[in-house]
Amino acid sequence: MVDHKEVSYTPVGSNAIHCREVCLQVKKKKILDQVSFEVPRGSITGLLGPNGAGKSSLLRMIAGLSAPDSGSVHIFDQPAGEAMLSKLSLLPDRGSLPGWLTAGKWLAFARSIYPDWNDASAEQLVESLKISLDSRISVMSRGEEARLQLLTCLARTAPLVILDEPFTGVDMISREQISSTVVSELADGERTFLIATHDIREMEMLFDRLILIKDGQIQSVANVEQLRSSGKSVESHYREVFA
Repeated sequence: MVDHKEVSYTPVGSNAIHCREVCLQVKKKKILDQVSFEVPRGSITGLLGPNGAGKSSLLRMIAGLSAPDSGSVHIFDQPAGEAMLSKLSLLPDRGSLPGWLTAGKWLAFARSIYPDWNDASAEQLVESLKISLDSRISVMSRGEEARLQLLTCLARTAPLVILDEPFTGVDMISREQISSTVVSELADGERTFLIATHDIREMEMLFDRLILIKDGQIQSVANVEQLRSSGKSVESHYREVFA
């Protein structure tokens, strides 16, 4: 395990996410093992690690969709769970939208089910992500549907945004549109982003904090600015930890 002591924990009131000694076991396999970290409010944090590291399981716990066997997960100083669902917006890995709807009809439906839906943001995102409202979801490319899913996530005003592998199966142009849209969303620093991704190069310039995980254990928690001041990049640090 790589220990980066230069990154100290922030005061309790400053955190969007606070995980302490989280453990999860499925049958006889440990999925998460004593996972502890914090994500400061207003930050953009990359959750990085190889396949099977436990990233998606961890994000589901933070989103309140499952519970750890032991340990604690807090969102804005409250236990993660049903009561905190309104505080976060989740883009799940390999999610799918109803194929029989057009993009426009899907967004109208999303508007009706999310109390925190922001019409102005949705209109802006339709333009920036180049969404064709008349297109039926079933005939969209993987990249087009991924952009529509991201729009659904970002059009809400929830203070915590969790993106699980937003680039899976997505073409290069869509990747650029997605990453540039996330940048614009971060401009005011009001929302907190936690992004699990394998696409380090695509997102490297966005992150200000890294959490590296392997085999269900945290390998490193690092401040990106401090890494760069020591002559390292996100990619080089990733290689250093997982080589």
